Amino acid sequence: MIFNHHFLLYAVSLGNSIAYIYVLQAILMTNINMKENNKIEILLSKAKLTKLLIFSVLFLSGGLWMIISNPQTSNPVFNNPILKTIASYGSTIMGLLGMYFFTKKMFDKNPGLVLSDQGIYDNTSVFKFGLIPWTDISEIYEKTVQASIASKQYFVTIGLNNPDKYISRETNALKRKLLIANAKNYGSPIHISTNGLMTNHKDLLKLVNEYFEKYKSAS
Repeated sequence: MIFNHHFLLYAVSLGNSIAYIYVLQAILMTNINMKENNKIEILLSKAKLTKLLIFSVLFLSGGLWMIISNPQTSNPVFNNPILKTIASYGSTIMGLLGMYFFTKKMFDKNPGLVLSDQGIYDNTSVFKFGLIPWTDISEIYEKTVQASIASKQYFVTIGLNNPDKYISRETNALKRKLLIANAKNYGSPIHISTNGLMTNHKDLLKLVNEYFEKYKSAS
């Protein structure tokens, strides 16, 4: 639920105490916290993180099962030992990393995403970019990635005037290579997913664009 603070202003201006109380209750119940200085905090979703943690456990279990049992199939492609090794160990590693990251996020008390008149602070990924000022951003757009044959993954992509500025901040060599690959293949190193947030992709894209249009020249 994206709360529009104009509703509150409208209720107050009418002097309608019932409407004011109703809207105030909506603020308390919403997953997006309005703060001072036009700051909005979008909370991490424990339900979504739990689901991702379960998927990670399944990946780990599947990878270990393939390593231990070495299943055989009549299909020569799937029975290729090199392919099976990559799939089994890849699944195991992804499962372990996912379990570590999502378990850590489950106990993270910080908001998942913060929007303010200064910029964006993203706490949803393994990358730590810090505050991304609006003046560093060139555009906000949607990026779609084919996650599997049957599903797509949607991201809010943060186009940057100088991507290297943020890539060079990453001290971990492997993470830095991933950021370089993201910038090369998808146009930017910074992509925000709502997989762990208490909001949906459509609302987040709209909200970030509204903030960008409002503050890109004022920052």
